Amino acid sequence: MRTNQIGIMGGTFNPIHNLHLLVGQLAREQHNLSKVLFIPSGSPPHKKDGLLGREERFEMVEAGIEAETGFEACRLEIDRPGTTWSIDTLYELTELYRGEVRLNFIIGDDNLRVLADYDRRDEFLSLCRILVCPRRYKNTAYRRRIWKKMVPGADMAFIECPLFPLSSTMVREWIAAGRSVRYLVPARVNSILDGNGYYRDRH
Repeated sequence: MRTNQIGIMGGTFNPIHNLHLLVGQLAREQHNLSKVLFIPSGSPPHKKDGLLGREERFEMVEAGIEAETGFEACRLEIDRPGTTWSIDTLYELTELYRGEVRLNFIIGDDNLRVLADYDRRDEFLSLCRILVCPRRYKNTAYRRRIWKKMVPGADMAFIECPLFPLSSTMVREWIAAGRSVRYLVPARVNSILDGNGYYRDRH
């Protein structure tokens, strides 16, 4: 019987933007994922400066993905008390689905070094397959060999995706500078940002 495949898109989503959605779409298409869970971090161990509240970020994730079949906003990390760790989320999802799915953790190549140096790396890798999306470098055969060497023992596959310089940092900086982010984020997210004045006058 064919294993059901689920993608996991984690991060602060501070805020969610169009590249998040593109990566999720390409991961689904290229790796036959039944759905992609967008899981905003509640209290991440890093990235706390300028971090919008968890409920505000979750609201934008819900708004950003609502029109996309196969995308689902997940509250696991938003509702979990204490510092949010992705490995705890993988354990929760493993228990929730009880081995009936294969978990695919979507990660940018810029975060592979963090995973490589993680002291619970082997435990983490035992819970999921890693789907690597290029952020800094083209997704070439040469680069793939380097990525696999960085995280030995990983069940790793790759997402073919164009390189775009779009990031949540860029969205926040544009808003703080008074620039429109209309074409950087989903339309409903842009309405929420405008209506609430999020990230204005922040640097």
